[in-house]
Amino acid sequence: FSFRISMYCHAFIAYIHMYKKSSENTEISYRRDLKKLLVFLKARGVDNWENATQQQLCEYVNELEKQNFAAATISRNIASMKALFHYLVKQGMMEEDVSIPLKAPKIEKKVPEILTSEEVVRLLEQPKGDSDKEIRDKAMLELLYATGIRVTELITLKVSDVNMQMS
Repeated sequence: FSFRISMYCHAFIAYIHMYKKSSENTEISYRRDLKKLLVFLKARGVDNWENATQQQLCEYVNELEKQNFAAATISRNIASMKALFHYLVKQGMMEEDVSIPLKAPKIEKKVPEILTSEEVVRLLEQPKGDSDKEIRDKAMLELLYATGIRVTELITLKVSDVNMQMS
């Protein structure tokens, strides 16, 4: 890819990291999504972001749908494109945001599966033994189960986040 496309992509990822405080997972996903978009555009003779058209972006979304990507994946790809093109317009690198007409597909909300009491007991009993790792794993599972926090919240938890007076 051209140096210019790559430079804009890196600048955009740096921007969402610094100013939007995006997570590492978001940045990895956006980078991957935009790389796939670049491959698609490059195959159509587009060698820089400024030459991308609304029609090409819509064709790309249609291509994702034809490849049977999940609605959530397509929605994230659209979010990646919208964020990038909004950034390019904001930075004065493009005059018009060609991603405006893109609409994310409806994402069906799945009813969460609920574990049976037996399954919960089996899960919480998985880390057996008394090595540091097994004790840590058991504590992590117990905390996830007892509080309902997300795994990302758990792994970023600091000792200072715990209110020892409430224990």
